[in-house]
Amino acid sequence: MKKETKQIKSNKTKVIFVTGGVISGIGKGIAAASLGNILKSRGFKIFMQKLDCYLNIDPGVLSPYEHGEVFVTEDGGETDLDLGHYERFIDENLLKESNYTTGKIYKRIFENERKGKYEGKTVQLVPHFTNEIIKVIDSAIKKEKPDFHIVEIGGTVGDIESNPFLKAISDYSFQNTNSTFFIHVTFVPWLNASREFKTKPTQNSLSTLASNGIRPNMIFLRSQNQISDTIINKIANNTYIPKDNIVALPDFDSVYKIPLYLESQNVCEKILKHFSLKGKKSNLVEWEKFVNKIEAPNKTEINIAMVGKYVELEDAYKSIKEALLISSVHKNAHLNLKWISSVEIDEKNVNLKLRDIDGVVVLPGFGKRGFEGKVISVNYTRENKIPTLGICFGMQAMTINQARLKGIKNATSSEISDKGTFILDIIEGKDKENIGGTLRLGLGSIDLVEGSLIHKIYGQNKIYERSRHRYEVNQKYISKLKDKEFQFSGYHGDEQLVEVCELTNHPFYIGVQYHPEFTARPLKPSKLFSAFIESILKIKRQQ
Repeated sequence: MKKETKQIKSNKTKVIFVTGGVISGIGKGIAAASLGNILKSRGFKIFMQKLDCYLNIDPGVLSPYEHGEVFVTEDGGETDLDLGHYERFIDENLLKESNYTTGKIYKRIFENERKGKYEGKTVQLVPHFTNEIIKVIDSAIKKEKPDFHIVEIGGTVGDIESNPFLKAISDYSFQNTNSTFFIHVTFVPWLNASREFKTKPTQNSLSTLASNGIRPNMIFLRSQNQISDTIINKIANNTYIPKDNIVALPDFDSVYKIPLYLESQNVCEKILKHFSLKGKKSNLVEWEKFVNKIEAPNKTEINIAMVGKYVELEDAYKSIKEALLISSVHKNAHLNLKWISSVEIDEKNVNLKLRDIDGVVVLPGFGKRGFEGKVISVNYTRENKIPTLGICFGMQAMTINQARLKGIKNATSSEISDKGTFILDIIEGKDKENIGGTLRLGLGSIDLVEGSLIHKIYGQNKIYERSRHRYEVNQKYISKLKDKEFQFSGYHGDEQLVEVCELTNHPFYIGVQYHPEFTARPLKPSKLFSAFIESILKIKRQQ
């Protein structure tokens, strides 16, 4: 019997840099996450970073229309949504230092300059900014000690903003000979008029990379359709990159298929060969089972309304969408999402907006716009026994609705009004004016009330989930809001901050202050989302 090849590890972390060319939004994040997935399947320890080129300190105060959702790490980092892909694909909890922006790096430089750490020298992009980029990469490696550290560079090669980052990773490679690998993800457009793929944009992108001292070891050719060998040969001949290291990466109907595809293209073997490493045999059995479930026949159709204020851009709720998909796959349900703007909902049309809906998710968000539409929605689903999951601001809408049903005059939140009875109010000690960095962020413990529905769902007295909010249920109204039907069933910390509300006389009506979507993984579906899906399926089975 042939012995299994033992894994050979180098003492030095291997760094894989992922860059993108031609156009933005071509899937660098998914490609990087998929790469991490298949390397981890061979027993390697993986850590990941996203370096973004914009000047904001972090995405925390960006509109979701700009970059989609803000993904929150365990340690409270407000980060790019690509970190959600990373965590879901590699099943690892990342950190604040997994996401750096130009603004965050500039902030470090300015603080060092004020402290005199540059000894009076003129501070410049090169070498000070580029050296700082190298330091944040080295810092993550030193802290996590991974076998492979995957670093995605945001933006598109050729952008002015990305040049310092390209210079930095070129310098890093020069300083760490034989420990780096470059993958360039580029787009090959198809022209209907001439019925052909065009390679010139990719050639130009690679030329720009070369001008920054980078010659990629591998290219992923993104396209809407499968690229022929003729096109691959043409790119190889014009870029001097071996044909075997040019991987066609067409669109897939599910991003979760991409790790299996890259595995079929022997991407891991080529990377390991570059580093003279051997790994364990790939183990993607459970991942393949999950992908097979996605395509399983005879699924029960379920229609879920997504009620929020940023529904024009689905990426604003990316992790919620993925958490619902993951749970529906495991429950053998086919998920149809209907995106409904809470701004457009009122008492007169709510029944039409939520017609033919099996369940409703009331989505997170900040600010006054669209909040009343959420309150109207949760009141309607409460009365009509429609399974409802409220997340963060959605939970707060449920609480405000309960206050109004209890007759509390002008019940509102200080976030959306200067007048009224503040059922929701600012976290004590927080600066209401300075919106950046004032939220309750990251992982926290939640004590669940025994006998409650949420306690039955999790099967535990204490759970740990991630938060991202600034306003809390006002402590002095908690006892006034509770009754036989409505209860608060989860609390955080010694302050007993409300984390969960629920109805006892409803198929499923739960609001959570925390964000359960951030911990949902393809092979570890969220218990809360799964219970929500199951409540819908139970009703459909009874019909």
